[in-house]
Amino acid sequence: MGQSGSKQPPLKTVPSVSVSKMMGKWFVIGVMPTMFERGAYNAREIYSAGSKPHSVDVDFTYRKDAFDGPLKSLPQKGTNWLDDDPGAWKVSPFWPLKMPYLVIDASDAENLDQPGAWFVVGYPSRAYCWIMAREVTMKDDVYDGIKARLVAEHGYPDGLPALVKVPHKWDECAAE
Repeated sequence: MGQSGSKQPPLKTVPSVSVSKMMGKWFVIGVMPTMFERGAYNAREIYSAGSKPHSVDVDFTYRKDAFDGPLKSLPQKGTNWLDDDPGAWKVSPFWPLKMPYLVIDASDAENLDQPGAWFVVGYPSRAYCWIMAREVTMKDDVYDGIKARLVAEHGYPDGLPALVKVPHKWDECAAE
């Protein structure tokens, strides 16, 4: 899944992240998808404290290929989730795979529990990225700014040809 041994310089992560403020629901707004995420609609993740110290449970769900497509779930385990060390995180969708989880951009990394908060997860080879938001929609100027920084500051390919905006359509109860 995407070569992690890359000739690119290492991704620069945000200086710190309050992990406890990341808990709760996040909508996947944009993604350079892995093979599991292609064709995702209504993609969201719910983060909760894991059973072991410095661990996070990630409940990733989405509809496959349509808003009424089959509901898919990919539970994941996050390890080494330490405040002030975002570059050390790993997420495992299944054993033995552990993928780097690098927070490379955020609205305000210390206030991710606030409405309107967002963050971006990068991957060392630049094969993948995830744009996450507390709300189901993101203003175009915010999304466009994130895209520009992915290229200019993080070395993602010009034009971000693999980046797709995830379609979302929720009733008010489901999005809460």
